[in-house]
Amino acid sequence: MIESGSRTPPPDQGYVSTSDLTASFDEFYKDARDRLLLQTFALTGDLAVARSAVREAYVVSWHHWRKTARLDDPEMSVRPQAWRKALRRSNARPWHRRKDLDAQSRSILDALAALTVNQRRALLLTQLAAVTMAEMAHEIGLPLEAAERELQLGAAQFAMQLEIPTSAIPLSLNSLAEITRAVTWPRVTIIRRAGSARRRAHTVLGSATAVVALVAAGAVAMDASGARPTLDREGVPAASAPASSGPAVNTLPDTALISLEGLTDTLGGRAWAQIGTSDNSSGNGRVLPCQPDRYADPSGTAAWVRVFRAGSGTSARATTQFAEASATEQRAIRTFRRTLTWFTSCPAPADDPSAVPRIQLVSTATVPGVGDEANLVVLRSRADRTLHVIGVARTGQFTTTLSLASRTAVTRADRAGVARLLAASVARLCVLADGGGCAPARPKVADRASYPVGKVPWMLSELDLPPLSKDQGPWVGTPATKLTESRIDSGAVGCDTARLFGKFGGQAIQANQFRTFVLSAAKLPPEVGLTQTVGSLPTGTARAFVRRFRDQMADCPDLDASAGTEVDELVSGGDAKSALSAWHLVTALPGDRTVEYDVAVVRRGTSVSLLVYVAAPRARIADADFVALARRSLDRLARMEK
Repeated sequence: MIESGSRTPPPDQGYVSTSDLTASFDEFYKDARDRLLLQTFALTGDLAVARSAVREAYVVSWHHWRKTARLDDPEMSVRPQAWRKALRRSNARPWHRRKDLDAQSRSILDALAALTVNQRRALLLTQLAAVTMAEMAHEIGLPLEAAERELQLGAAQFAMQLEIPTSAIPLSLNSLAEITRAVTWPRVTIIRRAGSARRRAHTVLGSATAVVALVAAGAVAMDASGARPTLDREGVPAASAPASSGPAVNTLPDTALISLEGLTDTLGGRAWAQIGTSDNSSGNGRVLPCQPDRYADPSGTAAWVRVFRAGSGTSARATTQFAEASATEQRAIRTFRRTLTWFTSCPAPADDPSAVPRIQLVSTATVPGVGDEANLVVLRSRADRTLHVIGVARTGQFTTTLSLASRTAVTRADRAGVARLLAASVARLCVLADGGGCAPARPKVADRASYPVGKVPWMLSELDLPPLSKDQGPWVGTPATKLTESRIDSGAVGCDTARLFGKFGGQAIQANQFRTFVLSAAKLPPEVGLTQTVGSLPTGTARAFVRRFRDQMADCPDLDASAGTEVDELVSGGDAKSALSAWHLVTALPGDRTVEYDVAVVRRGTSVSLLVYVAAPRARIADADFVALARRSLDRLARMEK
């Protein structure tokens, strides 16, 4: 529990009786062994090796149980032991499976075997073990960003091989428990006896080694008079401690947070009220949209959350400040980056790693001159259309986040107001002992390109997709896949247009991939969904492709008048480096039925992308939102050039 805004380790529990230690170990053995076996079996694919490794890890755990029992989660100590032992043995022979496995289990193990060890470990830790992203990164021995990248790659490849959505990964992995459930375990008394024998052996070996070392060093000796030396000696002065690299942060005073008066002066409005201030140690800790963990710096020295509210109903507004103090500036830099990642990629929380974000990333910007670094992000909930304008800044060893939530249109997002509030927050923090750069009273907001998301950063992600005319649940995207045949949705569905497959203008279309997004939880016609196709052509040929596509869209209504296709151009423009066009189409079908869809073609340099969204009466994308989505596609396409 964090007291007064500080996070400190639990106090030493002192002496614990042997009976208490025995009871706690017995309970831990019965509670965790099946989970650890499932995780280790999924890691290696060999049930015998997994059982043996988990058993031996428990033996080692009892050897050190007086220390291990003090951990918040002893599994964090036992699991690495089991995994190391299992990997050493399984690496000595091929990925091994019993012959009596069912087809589904065999395919799951095959998909796991296709991953690298780090990808497999990251996937299993987040899907089968209740660990945070930071704990996952620590356990596999990688920096957080690298570990998250391994997880994304592993999850995408695993889901693609099994042809399932990423949301179904936990269910698939947990189905392996049907195999591990049949394992019989030795009695806990056997485990404890083996651990005690191990402890005695280590004690004897350690004592013998110490005696040999002392004799070899001449510790058993006599002085010149023949007397044995004693332990009575003058005290040795203690070596001076090395100079500190900088002042340590012991606390972050709540007086450094934004006050009610400061908030009202900055954002305006009359009805603002301060709801409360806490250290964020209670509840699930998610006080901001897309926040997956309680803290961005789990080892930070202090944290505060302050909440303000104004109005009610559809006119309600809420402002949240979340501030963290890190022990060093380097840790604060990582904290800032991780906090920013919350809002620019919307990672799933640790307790639901398969969760699909129901948030749209509307825009990203920088706020130059505010603290040492500062960014501003606008998010929109697809469920209730709440708009979140979020500013993140770092000054020295402090990271602060300000979020303004309101039910307002995207065009009315108060980015300037939140930027001023962020600057005011930094101004209160930068004067502290471990603060850094301060801020101007009226900072500028500068738009910037979106941050990369996903395995294929030049394609759209679920985070980019806008809300529909009626909420239909989360978007779920398939992994990006090479286009191996001409698909009808790789061009305009109701018109005869060029497609990003095969050749165009005598040039082969390179690096073509497609990705489809569907609303898997909705009761909609199966054709409803968004497909993006990308490909690469020489610059001149890419320009010609866009011109041809535009001409074909313009000619579409006249090609077959009986079809009754209406084409409404939403936007069209470009220059030598890029181009963007979007249309809304309505095609008449027999029986007084119609189908509506949106189409866009974008080009950046040599890269071209096509977007096709097939709509339904309760699942339409507003014209302005589809144009914004096409612009986001153009924005992301720049990474295909790198």
